[in-house]
Amino acid sequence: MGVPGGGRVLVGYAALMTALAALLFARPDLDSVAWAGIGLCAAGAIVAGIARVRPQRPGPWWALAGALLAMTVGDFAYGLVSSSGGAATAAELAYLAMLPIVTVALIGLTRESAFLDDRSRLLDLLALGTAALLASWVFIASPRMAGGVMTAAGWSVQAAFTLGDVIVLVVTVRLVTAAPRNAAAVLLAIGAAGMLVGDVAYGIAEAHGGLEPGGPADLAYVVLYAAWGAAALLPSMARLTAPPPGPVGAARGPVQGLGMAPLLACVAFAPLLLLVQAMTGGVHDGPVIAVASGITLALLVVRLSDAVGKHAGALRRERALRQAGTVLVGAADAGQVAAAVQAAVRTLLPEGAKHDIVVDFSLTDLLPLGELSAPRVRPVADIPPLWGARLAGYGHVLICPLDAGVLYVAGARRDLLTALDAVSVVAGQAALALARIGLTEAASRRDSDEYLRAVTEHGSDVVLVLDDDQRIRYTSPSVADVLGIWPTPFATLREIVAPQDRDQVLRTVQRALSGDRDGTRDRWSLRRPDGARVLVDVIFRDLRDDRLVRGMVVTLRDVTEQRRAAHEVVRRAFNDTPGAQQRDRSAPGLR
Repeated sequence: MGVPGGGRVLVGYAALMTALAALLFARPDLDSVAWAGIGLCAAGAIVAGIARVRPQRPGPWWALAGALLAMTVGDFAYGLVSSSGGAATAAELAYLAMLPIVTVALIGLTRESAFLDDRSRLLDLLALGTAALLASWVFIASPRMAGGVMTAAGWSVQAAFTLGDVIVLVVTVRLVTAAPRNAAAVLLAIGAAGMLVGDVAYGIAEAHGGLEPGGPADLAYVVLYAAWGAAALLPSMARLTAPPPGPVGAARGPVQGLGMAPLLACVAFAPLLLLVQAMTGGVHDGPVIAVASGITLALLVVRLSDAVGKHAGALRRERALRQAGTVLVGAADAGQVAAAVQAAVRTLLPEGAKHDIVVDFSLTDLLPLGELSAPRVRPVADIPPLWGARLAGYGHVLICPLDAGVLYVAGARRDLLTALDAVSVVAGQAALALARIGLTEAASRRDSDEYLRAVTEHGSDVVLVLDDDQRIRYTSPSVADVLGIWPTPFATLREIVAPQDRDQVLRTVQRALSGDRDGTRDRWSLRRPDGARVLVDVIFRDLRDDRLVRGMVVTLRDVTEQRRAAHEVVRRAFNDTPGAQQRDRSAPGLR
């Protein structure tokens, strides 16, 4: 995915950010103006990136832009701090508002990202990291910082900010490990690292008398703004929230987390610390303990919610598979199989998912052999045009091979991946049902042909059975006596007669196909290979719906001798009339 002029835009953005950073460090008295320019430039870069690259799901990027704007407000207010604390309070409120907005953005990235289909392990690692950071603060950092310039409550607030920074950094690093070649993900992680370093440097500076403009904290915050703005200008930003191109041959296996026991221990750790401090002389780290407890509890709720949802979906799919198997066992034709498959797939897809289902028994020869080997998810543009036009409103389609057809399920890629394994099982059951129906019909046709052969073997009438494509499936032995030929395999009725006789055969066949199923009668005059003409009465009976026959039965009766005898009787009767006798007596005289 390329963006024309994207390199020039990125170079211009870097030059502008460099100039504003130089202003910040060269003129500390203009830090409010510099921070406003840096923040607005970074947020504007994200908006420009959304407009230029046009990601399929821009929500997380809009949230990042909002977070940078909130931080810009805080930095601008902090730069205006003088002797009063009003502006400092406004700055702290803006900083507090930034973290929830960043959380919304990261939830969007982890929920919609093509690289993170399962977030169980990520949630477990976040809970474990939160508990570890809380323990480090309570047992190591807090005792050493007691009695300094900052109060215990101030240090706890600072620790809460640092804890949030660590959570953001862990999530962005997880994105980098899932997509190591995605430059946008790398820049997001660099920006998160800058935010963590800046907050730590800010806390250290406050402990030693206050933050001075132009210090390490300011440099780290500049890296945060610049990196997150540049991430949105890269074309790779769209791939963080868009499905990757190409087919998906199988659903990804479930990601195993750390287990419920470590997660419950992480949740119980903060209340246990609070209890220990309360019993040993007073609570000193209440704010950070409260924030850590809230974070771990929220992670536990999300983790359990995901697990309950997956379990409910598994039960629903299991019930649908049992019902589909029961219906498919009793299916008698392809129509019943298609109806059962459609009903099962509708149940297997997530509730409320927009979808369309097509069971096609006619286009298998138009698909590459690879498409018929295993179920897979592909873009809608890759399927045959006949169904591609109908399913054009969907992004992806699940293709499952059947015994004599193809199942297409169109919908959102995430919904299709959720149901891929279960739909594959239904497709396999349907293929077995179609194979069973085909074998049953073949056995029935064989029995029917054997019965016809036993009945007509010594008969004088010619009996032919035609398939749907009008090819001769069965021929009685009397065809050699009547027509003087033996049809070649897979020959049609028109091909076994002389070229000059094909028009009458074609007219009768068309009448039989569109006429009464009880029988179409006609009389043909056919030329034998020896040049003689044979007159036959023809009867067509359409028994394609008959389970035992599954074809059109054609009966040919040779009436040549019967017609010749009738003509002879007429001739003799005419010769025996008085007029004919008088003509015979007068004939010599006339000569």
